[in-house]
Amino acid sequence: MRKTATISCLWILSVISVCAQQVIKTDTDHFKTVRIDPANAIGGNVSDVFDQVNYIPLETTPESLFGNISQLEIVNDYYIILDYNTNSILVFTLNGKFHAKIKGSNSTIYKFLVNRWTNQIVYTRDNYQSMTYCDFDGKVIKTQKNMDQNNLPIIFPSSYFISPDQLISYYPYSDMDTLSKYYQPYTRSLLRFSKTEGNVYEIGMPYTKAETKIDVTHIGIGPLTTFGNDTSFFFAKPYTFTLYTVTPHSIKLVYKFIFPLLTSIPPDFVSNPANNLKRVSFLQKNQELIFSLNNCYQVGNNLLFEARSMAVNQEDNLIYNFKSSDLIAYKHILPDETSCFLPIYDKMSSNVGLAHCDGTFLYTSLSSLCLFKANEENKGKKIKWPEALATYFAKGSKKNNPVILQLKLKDNL
Repeated sequence: MRKTATISCLWILSVISVCAQQVIKTDTDHFKTVRIDPANAIGGNVSDVFDQVNYIPLETTPESLFGNISQLEIVNDYYIILDYNTNSILVFTLNGKFHAKIKGSNSTIYKFLVNRWTNQIVYTRDNYQSMTYCDFDGKVIKTQKNMDQNNLPIIFPSSYFISPDQLISYYPYSDMDTLSKYYQPYTRSLLRFSKTEGNVYEIGMPYTKAETKIDVTHIGIGPLTTFGNDTSFFFAKPYTFTLYTVTPHSIKLVYKFIFPLLTSIPPDFVSNPANNLKRVSFLQKNQELIFSLNNCYQVGNNLLFEARSMAVNQEDNLIYNFKSSDLIAYKHILPDETSCFLPIYDKMSSNVGLAHCDGTFLYTSLSSLCLFKANEENKGKKIKWPEALATYFAKGSKKNNPVILQLKLKDNL
């Protein structure tokens, strides 16, 4: 009898522990309203906007050759790059020397995580059924199941490590029935904090049944982005033009964007139930409308973000300076001596835009095709090349690997 009572007590405690995730309250008391009209964004020369511009060629060998930078992380002394074209993760030193390569399998590697505390690269070979852990030399350490006790993925495409064994993850709105065997008390939440073994211990931004039919599309980096602090993130809540800072124990609204009504989604786009399960198709039919904030970073007084629509335009990647209130379109910035008269934006290939921010520098990439074309057009100019670029143009070709571009913004624009 005593044994039965003990087992029953343990079972009750287990249920309580599963159901008792702490809900992080969203603080909306103090935020800044930012009015943005991309059509009024200005341009300028590179030297007007940036203090430093560094082009970092990546060593090109038969083994290291790749097509495009689909994801970029910088940790310790390495650039870690995902390339969809070759379905591989490549590791280069900070001076561009090839270090290691992790080859994908039949399943596409859509994203990888970096655990900065354990110096590991984590990715999936089987659509998140399991996760493979590698060191920075590309050596496999382990492969382990990625399912929790409810047979749901622990690590998701929008997961980030915030400690050696803790994760923050974004999950889109879910229409899961409460009677489903997979439904959990934390199912209806956009943000979840969990242990790597699967225990969800905190949630953020819970939502109601009425919001379960909000269908979301996402292009670019986000809605979670980090910019120099491993445990602090920006979170761009889908369709709301609101930007929050998220840490393991706090969620705060910091910026609310207002875009022109004619060029952005309607104010009731989220709240109107007539839009349920029709939002993505609406955006596909109205491709000029801004619907999302992506690639969000802050460096000093400068806020960087992509005002995303389905259409391609020259005023989507923006820099807003809080001191001057100036709005700069990244794609309008023209080359000058600071950039050795080379472009900072690649019109010839698609990439993820501003791919990384370490709190001081911004990082993007350009194809060798773009840079060799620009060099050819600059034949009449006397340009003082840094050693790395002089070697690159003397010995390389337009078929070389992409080049990483490191940028340091002026604080007062």
